[in-house]
Amino acid sequence: MSNPTTPNTVEINGFAVREIRIRSGMDAGPCAEESGIDRSYLNRLETGARVRVSPSTLAGLLAALQISDRRAILANPHVAAVEVSA
Repeated sequence: MSNPTTPNTVEINGFAVREIRIRSGMDAGPCAEESGIDRSYLNRLETGARVRVSPSTLAGLLAALQISDRRAILANPHVAAVEVSA
């Protein structure tokens, strides 16, 4: 049986990403572009079809959404220091 976690990835809460994006007034296209990802990938993250991202994708989302505390979009904010070294 394979391990569902991949080294160097972080599990995020896509619903939180979507809520923060919408509440900040940002459309999906510009958010994805500023994050450095495809709009379809952002959609998969926001709907939960994808839950793990690379540290660079996490950093891009945080910057695009102007989030200063990454725990706002992490699926398990209590392991933030362990999983993410960005």
